[in-house]
Amino acid sequence: METYMIPVVTAFFGTLGFSAYYNVGLRIAAVNAACSMAGYFAYMMLYARSGSIFMSNLLTAVIITVASELLARRFRVPTTMLLVPMLFPEIPGSSLYNMVWSLFVGETRLSLIYGIELVKIIAALNLGIVLVTALIKIWTNIRDRMRWGRYEGYR
Repeated sequence: METYMIPVVTAFFGTLGFSAYYNVGLRIAAVNAACSMAGYFAYMMLYARSGSIFMSNLLTAVIITVASELLARRFRVPTTMLLVPMLFPEIPGSSLYNMVWSLFVGETRLSLIYGIELVKIIAALNLGIVLVTALIKIWTNIRDRMRWGRYEGYR
């Protein structure tokens, strides 16, 4: 448990700084930082249990996207104002750096391994965001159809 403290606290302050840089407001920045910290802790726990970088990033993206969608409705702000800073710690910077460094020093096989890992992480994050966003859009359309009695189309 002690090995999780430094990365989780770093995720909190990194997201807080990222939110402050984009001027989202103090209340939203605090919510972003707290949810990002919880999301990164969930990622670390999922990765420790499963060992799969794809599944742990996918489930973390689902958790963070659900939280950002719910909080966006609570605070009446766009979802991206919450989602982008919350996913900040999940960005695979080390994989990108290691891939480029391996290419630079001539280790093409190692560079390919890091590149595949990078693609897995990015694909998992994108898939998690798209799944939750699509399900919420379908639910919103069904709710509107039931409320108004007819299909209004996408707004």
